[in-house]
Amino acid sequence: MRKNTIVGLIIGLLAAMGASLAGPAQGTGVGNEGCTPGYWKNHTQSWQEYSPTTVVGTVFSFSAAPADVAAFSGTTFEAALRLKGGSGLGGATQILLRAAVSATLNAAHNGVGYPLRRSGPNGIFAQVNAALASGDRQVMLDLATKLDNLNNLGCPLS
Repeated sequence: MRKNTIVGLIIGLLAAMGASLAGPAQGTGVGNEGCTPGYWKNHTQSWQEYSPTTVVGTVFSFSAAPADVAAFSGTTFEAALRLKGGSGLGGATQILLRAAVSATLNAAHNGVGYPLRRSGPNGIFAQVNAALASGDRQVMLDLATKLDNLNNLGCPLS
């Protein structure tokens, strides 16, 4: 059998099974795991690619955000994981940043099969940046809830 024929058969079998040789689409994750903000807050030694002193404004964009939101751009990752939330736009920003930092740490860790990627049009960064720029409390809380649900899928790390 020729090499091209074998490759064609393999691709055909993969397609029939609903698989492909292409990787996941941008923003589509690779698993069904996630660690909570509490895990990341208490296990900084497990962090990969980021440190507790990473500033959220170096990862997320606050340039189009209202002043109440942009006021949090200098918050460190460690401090963001300790934010409590509250009323108003500032409270929603705190809730979103806590979930977004946890999501970012999940997606960055090679031992966590997080459902979202960090970059891409549907990735964590794009979604968080859009929510921050919206200045809309409900939009921010809706995204925070989505990320929080993913962050609570179950942590494979100890």
